[in-house]
This record gives sequence, structure tokens and C-alpha cells, in this order.
Amino acid sequence: MIRSSNRQCERLAASPSPRQERPRLTLIALVASIVVLSMTSASAHTTESVPRRSSEHNLTLPRIPWEDGPDYWKRFTKPAAAGWTSSTFFPIAVFMGKPSQAEALKSLGVNTYLGAEKDGSPITSITQKGLYVVAQSEWTKEDVGNDSSVVGWLASDECDMGIGCPGSNTDENLRQQKQMVQELRNRIDGRFVFANYGGGILGTYWAIGNMPSFMSIVDAASVDQYAYTSPHIRDQISQSPAWPKGLDPGKSASYGWLVDRMRSYQSSPGAHPNWIFVETGRPYLVENGSSMITTDQIEGAMWSAIIHEARGISFFQHNNGSGAGTYSLVDAPSDRLKKVSLAIKAIEQLAPAINTQSYAWSFHPKLDTMLKVKDGFAYVFAAPALGTPAGQYSLTLPPGISGRTVEVIGEARTTKVEAGQFSDTFASESAHHVYRIRL
Repeated sequence: MIRSSNRQCERLAASPSPRQERPRLTLIALVASIVVLSMTSASAHTTESVPRRSSEHNLTLPRIPWEDGPDYWKRFTKPAAAGWTSSTFFPIAVFMGKPSQAEALKSLGVNTYLGAEKDGSPITSITQKGLYVVAQSEWTKEDVGNDSSVVGWLASDECDMGIGCPGSNTDENLRQQKQMVQELRNRIDGRFVFANYGGGILGTYWAIGNMPSFMSIVDAASVDQYAYTSPHIRDQISQSPAWPKGLDPGKSASYGWLVDRMRSYQSSPGAHPNWIFVETGRPYLVENGSSMITTDQIEGAMWSAIIHEARGISFFQHNNGSGAGTYSLVDAPSDRLKKVSLAIKAIEQLAPAINTQSYAWSFHPKLDTMLKVKDGFAYVFAAPALGTPAGQYSLTLPPGISGRTVEVIGEARTTKVEAGQFSDTFASESAHHVYRIRL
């Protein structure tokens, strides 16, 4: 359960693995306190069996199942009234931010607090700056009141691992999670209930047999597995029966794979929105070999998750690495923050396209891709798949897209279509490109 933030706390993720485990520092309260899915967008997600055809375009392809995008939030009066149903809105959250950081975080592009440090400041010190809050239960009903910008409740953090729900076994953890969720639902205040999960999605040691239930009892969920910065997490990912054997988990594509794992535990993939955690520093790691994430890696992780149908990003900004301060979205040097801000703004600018239902199509077997259609244009999002080296790749267009020129969004260049294909270079494993083609 999320507890008071008057002091910093360590959470030790004790694994039943016979291996030596690292102490896993995460926030209990507030920091001051099935099968492997394919590595292409055509098969990385389960598709609907009946193709749809829209009067707005001429593509006849299967669709990727989803939760109705922004329309999902119409189920809850608070986020619906706050603007979460807009096609231009994409949740960019910070986990357990300080209220005093609201203005700085907003200027960076963050629009939501997923949990907020309770340091004596009123919650309005966040919401009056124009940010939304998904409040942990440490904030009482009286603290929150009828604030229209408090759109949801954060029920727990890593309950699947026995951290947010410290039961004696996974069944007890699930029972506690259900109880906490029901208590929040009983408030009948128009807010959704959210949970963050951890190692349970790997199918190794935690929540065996219970992850579908953990996923189904909340209205939206996220996962935090810091593949870039934690050797321990990379080791745990590589032990998952769903992980492609022999591949290095320390890549951007791993964050998309984590979203696929979340979707695999839903009765219908995309039954509710799934968010991904991305670290922005060294996320309170103490094991040997842990590292700071780079800005290119932050950007690559975000886009890999979005390509795999993530509906929100949550930044873990707390940092014990060098050069970015304790709060790495506030204290870091200006050049680092500028790069993160530009990456966020690119997502915001493309939100109207991202917030449409994806089509299933494999542009190249070694690329993770996502196909959208918006206002007479096809949008193709592409990044290296798991195990894909940097290099040049040819992308094959599906039937119905016959444009001859491809605009590479944000890069001030175009490329030509020849024989139904166009080529581009991916300079690193964290690279991504977004293409726009007139239908």
C-alpha cells in the first residue's frame, strides 16, 4: 500500500529466484518518503478477425484491438469533463512528483501526476497549474474534494510483487488489491482506478496465475521494468518464458515488449489503457552495473511503447545517478531537459494520429511498426524490433496507400516510393521515424 512520504523508504523486491537479488529501491509512498508476441506491428498485437472499412479512407485491413482511445475516458465523469476525451490529449505523467515542481514539469510537457508527494501542500497547488492528478489513497476524500482535475485514484504500486500489497503469497496480494480497488470505487466520485505493476507481467516468479485478475480489476494500468538502467531487471526479463532467447533486453524495443506483455494478460488485448514507465535518470538503483539512461534511450523507449499500443507514458524521475539531481526532470542540466521536452512535444503533436485505431500491417519483419490513418494521410511509425541491428531497411506499403512521396515528420526531409516500397536508415537501436503519406 502507498504510505506516507515523510521519509524515504526502500522497497526490497525479494525474488524466489535462487540467484542473489539486488536491493530494489522503489517508492512505497512518495519519494520524499499466450506466447512471445511478434516483433512487427502486423503480428505484435492480436488483430480483430473482421476487417473494418471507414468512409474516411480507402484502407481495408484488419485492426489492432483497442479500448476506444480517448473515448474510453467517457466512462468516467472526471476525466471526461477534464478533457481526456480529446483527440489531442495523450497522458504524459510523472510518478510521485513534488507539488512545488508542477510549473517546471508542465513547461517540460508533463500533463499528469501519477501520485503526488504529500508534503503539506494542497493538491490544488498542482491542479491550479493546469496539471491533472491520479492521486494515491494517502490523499483523502477531503483533501481531493470535487477537484475536477483530480481524474483518478492510484490504488497500488507493484502489488503483483507483494510490495504495494505485502501479503504472504500472490493470492493474498490479489485479495488485498481487490479490497483497495473496491474501497476507491465505493467513493463513486467519477474517477478511474489505476495500478502500477512490476515483475508479475514477466511470468517468472511473481503473481503466477493471477496477472489476468490483477489487470482486470482496475480501469487502467502501467508497468515499471527498467531495462535500460538495471542489470537485475535485464536478467529477470531474459528469464521470462515469453522473452526471445539470446536477445539483449537493454534496448528500446524491450519497452514495447513490456506493453505487449500487459496486453497479453487482458481478456481482449487493449481492454483498458496500458501505460509504460520510462526512467529519466538512474532510478534509485544500487546494484553493480546500474547506469543513467540517455536522452536518446528515453525517446526510443517512449516510441517503442507507443508503437506497441501504449496509451500513456509515466516518467520515473527519481535519480541517484550523477549529473541530473535527485529529480531528473527538474534538476538535470538544461540541455538534457530540452531534449526530453522536444521528445514529449513530438508525441503531443502527433497525438491526433496516435489516438486513432491502428491497422495491422507488417512493413518489414525486422521493424516494429504501427499504421494509422488521419485526415487523408497514412502515418507509419517505425523503430528497430528486438534483435534488429542498426542499418537501412525497406518498408513495404499495404494496398490502398499509393502515394509516391513520403514525408519524414520532424526531420525536414522526404523520400520516394518505388515499386510500393521506400527505404530509410535507422542509425541505432533506439532510433525511430514517423512517416506521413497522402492517401
